[in-house]
Amino acid sequence: MMHPTLFLMIGLVGLGLSATPVHAATVTQLDLTGGAVNFGGQHHEMMDRLLAQEGTLKLGQYQAIGELVPSIAQACETFSIFTSGFSGASVPTATISGSSISVDLSALFFGASRGNFHQTWNLGGLATGLFNPESREFMVSWDHVFEGDKQAGPATFFLKGIAAFSIDTQPVPLPGAVVLYATGIFGLGSWTWWRRRIGLPLAA
Repeated sequence: MMHPTLFLMIGLVGLGLSATPVHAATVTQLDLTGGAVNFGGQHHEMMDRLLAQEGTLKLGQYQAIGELVPSIAQACETFSIFTSGFSGASVPTATISGSSISVDLSALFFGASRGNFHQTWNLGGLATGLFNPESREFMVSWDHVFEGDKQAGPATFFLKGIAAFSIDTQPVPLPGAVVLYATGIFGLGSWTWWRRRIGLPLAA
């Protein structure tokens, strides 16, 4: 016969589970430590130099020129990469599952400017790759096809860095069925113990 203390513990645990604090982690930014591009079109060298720099990709928002990585000036031109909703692309987001990571970079652009003349190309794509849960290091790649202009042809991009997280410890309620199950065991056990204690039969 189960001891009444055990029934009490089961009941209390069941009630406590209804509001167990859960540590939910959200990726807030990717601290970039380097990158590269495999591309045979115009500006491939400058794209490669920009991606090779250290920078910060903030998730859930767009970043203007110079905010993601420093711009590079050469001769009379300035080159940069940035994120924007020009083409209707959503803000960058990242999802991590175990040792896999995927980053929505559809809003990533490369820009070249000379005086009042500005030209931009979308570099976007869904980047996927590996993630190390212990060191938080990641490496992703994605393919993009440039169309028209001198900037034409397929390209493969690479980025690596360290993921930064925010931790949410707000209580997350478990399904009501769990609570009902635990409290039901508690009630049934207590009722059985009480009837045995006073010598009553368990069934009519």
